[in-house]
Amino acid sequence: MINGTKFFIISSYPENTKPIIMSTFSDWFRREYKLWSQTQPGEEDFLAFCSLLGYTPETVLAWMHEKSIPQDGEVLGIAALLGMRVYTILGLPVPDKSLLEIFASFSHLTGEFRSRVAHALWEADVEMRQRQVEPESDEAKAILTRSFEKWGFSVTGGEAAY
Repeated sequence: MINGTKFFIISSYPENTKPIIMSTFSDWFRREYKLWSQTQPGEEDFLAFCSLLGYTPETVLAWMHEKSIPQDGEVLGIAALLGMRVYTILGLPVPDKSLLEIFASFSHLTGEFRSRVAHALWEADVEMRQRQVEPESDEAKAILTRSFEKWGFSVTGGEAAY
C-alpha cells in the first residue's frame, strides 16, 4: 500500500493474488454501492441494486464481504451500473466498445434477463478476441447470435427476443 492506495500485479489470477484482488474489489464495490444507495429513495435499495446488476442478494453480498469476486459476464453488469473501472480493479481486459453499446441497449432489463445478456455478450467477446474477429463483421454477428441463443434468447432479423 502506497499513500493509501493498494497495488497488485495480476498474471491470470495466481492463487497468491486472489486475496489482494478480493480485498481491493470488495472495498471498491462497497464504496460504490454506498454512493449509489445515497441517490436512491426508499428502504429496499439493496434489492433494487441486486436486480439492476442481475444477481441475487447472496451473490452481491459475497462480493461485498470478500467471499468471491465476480467472473466473466458478471463484471459487465457491474461495469454497466458502476463504471468501467471495475475491469482495472480486477485486472481484466475491457470488452469491445460495440459490445458495451449492445449491453446498454438492454438497460431496461433487470434480474435474470440482464444477467443472461451480460453472460451472452461476455462469451461472444471472448470468442471474437480468440478468433480475432472484427465486431462489425458478419462472423461477429453469427458469434453473437449463437451466444444469445445459448443463453435462451431468440434472435430473428438482427433483434433478440426473450
